[in-house]
Amino acid sequence: MELLNKIFSVLLLITFSASAISSSSCSSRGLKFVQGDALTDSPHCAGPDGRAYPFDEISKYHSSQLRQQLRNGRTLFSSDRQSPEVTRKELLAAHAFGREGLTEEYFKFVQTRRKRQAEGESVPASSDNSTQTGEKPAAACSGGGDTPARLCKSSFNTTAPMYGVSLTSGKPVTIVQIFPDLLQQVVYETCDSKECDLIHGECVQTYIPYLFLVIPLGPVTLTGQDYVLVESGCSCRPKYAKPGTDPNPTSIIPNF
Repeated sequence: MELLNKIFSVLLLITFSASAISSSSCSSRGLKFVQGDALTDSPHCAGPDGRAYPFDEISKYHSSQLRQQLRNGRTLFSSDRQSPEVTRKELLAAHAFGREGLTEEYFKFVQTRRKRQAEGESVPASSDNSTQTGEKPAAACSGGGDTPARLCKSSFNTTAPMYGVSLTSGKPVTIVQIFPDLLQQVVYETCDSKECDLIHGECVQTYIPYLFLVIPLGPVTLTGQDYVLVESGCSCRPKYAKPGTDPNPTSIIPNF
């Protein structure tokens, strides 16, 4: 009888642990059309429907696809795969340079770093321009200094979303994320203020469609990709602007 009680206690503990794992929700980061972050969330966190992320099924699919590629004499996955953290820093750096209108400078920065890496030189840690926290890079030339670069305050970061809303069907989709072999990272930028600086107006969130490999397979490419909207910035709508002139992302999503 005592042995049965111990077995029952162990089974109860396993059941409780499993339910606790599956009941932990994927993070939202305050984003409207995507949820979860494969870089920080549990691979079994619960999605919008309350079900755990299908990590095991996706991993099996990924393994079968990789074996098929190897049989065909080619592979999508390089042996010298870049670290997800390096990719994250590069995405943040590109976005930070782009916000300052320094896209050309960023490409020069990347080319220099790649050349150093190819020659076996060590790249200083400061080369990421402190973009891990979303800070701006130093501008090539500065003038004024007191005028804000943007009318609406915003912040940006990266995420590897696990769930989204299809832009082509309007239905929920599962975004394929396998750490660290197949991570689909993107940069998002959200509004930090509701009112514009300098002029009277309202800060409006903007969006951009990103192409993701999803389940069920999307109709956009032969590999099953689909478009999902992600926050891309914050624009100022003047106080006396004509109502309805701002693009409404939900109006282009079917059956949303």
